[in-house]
Amino acid sequence: MKKLTSQINTGLIIFFLGLLFSCSQENGKQKKTKSYLPEARGADGVILVVMDSALWADSLGAELKKTFANPIPGLPQDEPYFTIRQINPLKLNDILKAAKNMIFVTTLDQKSRQSNAMRHFMTDESLKKIQADSSIYRFSNQDAYARGQEILHLFGQSQDQLIAKIISNRTTLRNHFLTIEKRRISETLFKKEEKGTERILENDHGFTFRIPYGYDLAKNEKDFVWVRFLDLEYEKNVFVYFVPYTSKEAFDDPVEYRETITSKKMRDVEKPDVYMTTQDVPHQVQEVNFNGKYAKETRGLWKLSDISGGGAFVSYVFVDESQKRIYYLEGYAYAPSKDKREFMREMEVILSTFKSGEELK
Repeated sequence: MKKLTSQINTGLIIFFLGLLFSCSQENGKQKKTKSYLPEARGADGVILVVMDSALWADSLGAELKKTFANPIPGLPQDEPYFTIRQINPLKLNDILKAAKNMIFVTTLDQKSRQSNAMRHFMTDESLKKIQADSSIYRFSNQDAYARGQEILHLFGQSQDQLIAKIISNRTTLRNHFLTIEKRRISETLFKKEEKGTERILENDHGFTFRIPYGYDLAKNEKDFVWVRFLDLEYEKNVFVYFVPYTSKEAFDDPVEYRETITSKKMRDVEKPDVYMTTQDVPHQVQEVNFNGKYAKETRGLWKLSDISGGGAFVSYVFVDESQKRIYYLEGYAYAPSKDKREFMREMEVILSTFKSGEELK
């Protein structure tokens, strides 16, 4: 009961802070409805961090970079989870305020002009709440300055206190914006879909997933399906391998299991000796919850056996108990000379829509 009461109190405080932050952002200016706000702008995967430049150059900035800009595992070159750009609060203009993703970082122990400016994004009441309760350190809101915008406020009584909160909640903070990014990708990606192909998969095999417009059905076999999008400069691919579940071999070594699939199913029609394999690099394999099912997720690099192509892939292996069937799903991209981050996020979004067996009822 004590724990529940604490959670309720924290929830009420965060709700109260939300009201205070909302009031602060209007700041006596003309109130705008969402329909009159500008559209949020900026490239995908970019976050503007509004904070004191001295703190950005210090330990607090370093922890924010570790949280949001560390390299993504499983890509050919180092690419950050997010491209982050620090903004001096004294230089925050209306154009910058329309960014898709923003983080406002405030600590109450700093007295510089920039830190004082950060306090102007809060009311006196919210500042008092932060000073009185060290357990709260974040609040998020949407569409404060632009439609489709996500803002995260991070705050603490001191720099050290906020650093400790960021370190202990790093994954939660990162996932906050990853979820937002994937939602935006989904909204764009599925504006138009290949409904006919989706129905074919459901009717032929008892599973389906959302297929964006422009993806073609490259293979449709009794145990293997492959859809792909071909462009002059890149290609995006999703394939599904499915057989009766008879052993846990796939979970013991998902990379080796992948090899048994691609060596048979992903061969060049014109050059049968050429097939898809994995690059000899460490792969990240972890246990995950995939749409409510226990799964092994793998992130790594693929190549063709003649080394004529390669790239990144993400895969999931799991069992559908209603069908007594094991599934291996993979999304991979071939995009030479291009960054791979956004391609792979698109693959993750498509794979996340997979449904089979009883989920289709």
